Amino acid sequence: MYNYVLKLHRNVYGRKQASRVWNKFLSNILINKVGFKQSAVDECVFYRGNVMYVLYTNDSILAEPDLSEIDQAIKDIQAAKLEITIEGDIQDFLGINIKRQEDGTFLLTQPHLIDQVIKDLKLPDNTATKSIPAASSKLLSRHSDLKPFDGPFHYQSVIGKLNYLEKRSRPDIAFIVHQCARFCESPKVEHGDAIRWVVKYLKGTRDKGVILRPDSNRGLEVFVNADFAGNWDPKEHTDRDTA
Repeated sequence: MYNYVLKLHRNVYGRKQASRVWNKFLSNILINKVGFKQSAVDECVFYRGNVMYVLYTNDSILAEPDLSEIDQAIKDIQAAKLEITIEGDIQDFLGINIKRQEDGTFLLTQPHLIDQVIKDLKLPDNTATKSIPAASSKLLSRHSDLKPFDGPFHYQSVIGKLNYLEKRSRPDIAFIVHQCARFCESPKVEHGDAIRWVVKYLKGTRDKGVILRPDSNRGLEVFVNADFAGNWDPKEHTDRDTA
């Protein structure tokens, strides 16, 4: 039986509500003290005039055509008693190498992350590369009749890195990575082979990535695709994932 209850006056790092408390704290300063307006679509995006502030946990990006406006926004944030360090250009933000090319386009690559995955798989330097991310005529399923994966690399860890890679700079590997990710709880030899294939492909395309071509005459365009019947596997007809 306890006779006392302690009330925390400040947030404690590591608590489940810590990230939300931090977000509300920072948002309050940006909105009420610095004069930013929060986006109605994404709570982590703020605007002030032409200045855009993008928040990623405790990292931030400030973007604006005029650098003097960014400098002023930084001074105002510091004046609001919010500690902020200037890391320079957007280059390599969150592990993404962003290169402005001569033709006005932007190239997004993650060669360092690809090197990490290659190291995780312990691929020799003379390993033959692949020209495509996966076998185009082969669909992964649960493969219940195959041996469990017991390879030299941590399956789930590599999947996590590949997911981060395909979301940011390598959408060309999205399909096979998502296929492999479906079986993280019980990977089989076939799934491990698929991971090796896609990593060999990445090894041969290490410096490739997404090319952004800004066009001020066009807005945001979204293309949606869904494939339901494509996962059907008659051998695993009792598995709801194949429906």
